[in-house]
Amino acid sequence: MLKFIGFFLIVLCGLLAGVLAAFRIGQERLSLDRLCHFLRALSVQMEFRASTVQELLEQLSSEPAYASFSFLDTVAHDLAHGVPLAQAWHTNILHDSAVPECAKEILLPLGDELGTSDLLGQAQTLAQYRDRLESCLHIHSQQYLKKQRLYLSMGLLGGMMAAVLLC
Repeated sequence: MLKFIGFFLIVLCGLLAGVLAAFRIGQERLSLDRLCHFLRALSVQMEFRASTVQELLEQLSSEPAYASFSFLDTVAHDLAHGVPLAQAWHTNILHDSAVPECAKEILLPLGDELGTSDLLGQAQTLAQYRDRLESCLHIHSQQYLKKQRLYLSMGLLGGMMAAVLLC
C-alpha cells in the first residue's frame, strides 16, 4: 500500500511540473495581452488628456490591470528625479521580469520615441508598437495551445517513468 502511495506521489509531482511549465507560458501570453491593452490605454490617455508622459505612466501604473509591470512606476519615479525618458524606459524595461523577452525587444525603442512628436505622431507610433505586440501575442497564443498539452503530457509521462524506475 505504501509503495502504491509513493508511486502515485511521484506521478503527481511529474504532472505538477508539467502544469507549472504550461502555467508559465500562459503567464507570458497574459502579460503580452496586458501590454497591448496598456499601449491602447496610453494612446487614449494621450489623446484625451493634456498630461505629460510621467503623469500618464503614474496614472496607468496605479490601475490593477498593470500592477504586475513594475517598469511603469519606476519609469515615472525616474522621470520625477530628472532621468531622461529614453534612459529610464530602457533601463526599467530590461529589469522588469513581468515583461516577456519578445515584448522587451519590441518595447525598448519606444522610450526613444515617446514625447518626441505631436499627438497624432505619438498615436501612430503607439499603434505600430501595439500591432507588433499583437502579432507576438498571436504567435504566443498558437504556441501556448501546442505546448500546453505537450508540457502536461511530458510531466505525466516523466512522473510515470520516474515512478517505474524507482519502484
